[in-house]
Amino acid sequence: MPDHATSPRPPGATADAPTARDGAGPVAGLAVAGVVGFLVLGALSSALGPALPVLSSRHGLDASGAALLLAAFSAGATLGAGLAGSVRGRVPDRTSLTVGATVVALGSAVLPLTTGVAGAIGCLVLVGVGFGAVDLLLNLVLAASGDGGGSLLMAVSAAFGVGAVGVPLLIGWQPGRLALPFWVCAGGALLLLALTSRLRLPAVARSRPGAARTRGGSRGTAPAVLLGAVLLGYVTLEGGVAGWETTHLRATTDASPAQAATAVALFWGGLTLGRLLAAPLVARLHPRRLLLLALGASTLGLLVAAVPGAAVPAYAATGLLLAPVFPAVVAWHTARRPDGRGVVALFAAALAGPVVTAPLTGAVIEAHGAAAIPWVLAALAAGTTALAASTRSSGALR
Repeated sequence: MPDHATSPRPPGATADAPTARDGAGPVAGLAVAGVVGFLVLGALSSALGPALPVLSSRHGLDASGAALLLAAFSAGATLGAGLAGSVRGRVPDRTSLTVGATVVALGSAVLPLTTGVAGAIGCLVLVGVGFGAVDLLLNLVLAASGDGGGSLLMAVSAAFGVGAVGVPLLIGWQPGRLALPFWVCAGGALLLLALTSRLRLPAVARSRPGAARTRGGSRGTAPAVLLGAVLLGYVTLEGGVAGWETTHLRATTDASPAQAATAVALFWGGLTLGRLLAAPLVARLHPRRLLLLALGASTLGLLVAAVPGAAVPAYAATGLLLAPVFPAVVAWHTARRPDGRGVVALFAAALAGPVVTAPLTGAVIEAHGAAAIPWVLAALAAGTTALAASTRSSGALR
């Protein structure tokens, strides 16, 4: 899933998002809700991968079946972001946030209790829908608040990394207990529900017909598609490592279930640290150059993960190397569209990656074994690097 540590420059003065002076509630209350929300988003992003072997064993799933669980969450997240974006301007942000938090709490609470595959898939779709809605709206609302420069979002989004690192450690502590991590997520979602129900957020004006046209007319479509494809590839890699690392380590190393689950925390820790270290680079390097460096190095990191004994540090390094991709793509999109339009489509594209790639990865694993996991991920990284390189041919992406 996107790390959410960076969002487009707030559309503030446009019809896409509110500004603080339009009557938002106290910034402190919004900041607290943001911290809790990002904690929950980070926890959900990292929970499914370490829990996947237990879910697969409980429901008798092979690699292809396990991949459906990953795809179900991603499909739900894509749907949730799309729905939340489509009703924005007609439904208050506070209402959508509370609905999203409720859906996350419900799905997370019921998932450990399911006894059939259909129930597990349904719960993961439900959790994903809530995740996508909360993800999109928290980024947009926080980016448009405070000083209007996104500093509030940058400050509170560090909580995403805390949640993403904490849940694998929790699962590693008691690897056989699914209820613990998912009920923690449900409790966090309920707290978010309580906090958002008390927020006062400004209304979002509905877009005017034809207002979304770019200065270059239809020429704006191809660059947006390219950026969306790169972001989709990034989320595929982030979700691929987070979702399959535990399976790979348990099948190909001497790591215990607890150690294999805990290792995912190193990947998320690397991603969080890398985001902090890469922040100055986003301002100094052209996004294309930064993407090529990050994705090319990540491809090498994933190839190293196939070497026996090197997988854990290689996956952690991959998180560190992948870190600049999300903010670089969003910054590039923002430079093209300072009004913030198209961000909903960009988020939906980002969340959609594993819907297709998770089942394909599962099929390869079933045919060639878990040792194929880093090779599949490296191939996906190489393909995403090629997509980033292809942006040179777009005159609108100078």
